[in-house]
Amino acid sequence: MDGVIGFEDGEVASLLSSAEGMPTLDIGKRIFCNSAVNMKNIVAVGFDMDYTLAQYKPDTFESLAYDGTVEKLVTNLGYPKELLEWSFDWTYMVRGLVLDKKRGNILKMDRHKYVKVAYHGFRLMSKSEKVATYGNTFTRDAFDGPDYAHIDTLFSLAEAYLFAQLVDFKDKNPEKIS
Repeated sequence: MDGVIGFEDGEVASLLSSAEGMPTLDIGKRIFCNSAVNMKNIVAVGFDMDYTLAQYKPDTFESLAYDGTVEKLVTNLGYPKELLEWSFDWTYMVRGLVLDKKRGNILKMDRHKYVKVAYHGFRLMSKSEKVATYGNTFTRDAFDGPDYAHIDTLFSLAEAYLFAQLVDFKDKNPEKIS
């Protein structure tokens, strides 16, 4: 801390370790950077979700996101209670997929946006189905906009898995989901 321009030796350290000149904040709004935090007075905890401050266990983190989403679909949006019995396999999906929300398809493309593999829910689409829907060469479709969702982070894997489950469920039970 010594040698900082504009400060005498030792002044910087005393400024950093002193509450003098600091605005008065409610304890619940302060940020603490120590290895142990007493959670008794903490009201909320935020997550950076990019692995810079914390290392996440993907199975635990994604399962919480998945379970919370399913619960909201059932309680807030009126989806069938059967969904609450579903489970999440965090190893099934990978980053780099594109969800075709309009058609219910999950796409794996190459860097030229050629659809190499396509699934409808969990069902692998035949080559003829895939070609009929997306063509067999470079396509001008940018695969973006409101009809598509890109699964480009680890935190989107639960979303993709739930999407596939919902597509399969709707195909088998069209009367249960509008």
